[in-house]
Amino acid sequence: MNLLLDTHCLLWALTDAPQLGPPARRALAAADSVWFSEASIWELGLKWRKGKIALQPRRIVEQALRDRFRPMPVTLEAILLSSELRHKHGDPFDRMLYAQAQASDCRLLSIDRTLAEFGARVLTPK
Repeated sequence: MNLLLDTHCLLWALTDAPQLGPPARRALAAADSVWFSEASIWELGLKWRKGKIALQPRRIVEQALRDRFRPMPVTLEAILLSSELRHKHGDPFDRMLYAQAQASDCRLLSIDRTLAEFGARVLTPK
């Protein structure tokens, strides 16, 4: 199984946060590959610049790579899928993560349960 982490789950996985429950931890351990989106790094950069998080995005990426997580590029196909999504969802980053998971045949580890309504294979962190 290939697993794409949403932005929250990426941070939680890197910090061993208690928000990741046993099913999520088992999925991380069993995954053939664990991915993080370049869009998540962009989102974290915006939050860092606004002072909402203390971790610099560069440090997050360095740790993710040390933990053998793989960066998933934002591709033209994912952009098109995201923009063609007919379901209403106000967060462009969540839309992109959904599209990347669909285009890359990944399960999405996400706190956003509404993404499953779009047809994504979503695993919740608890």
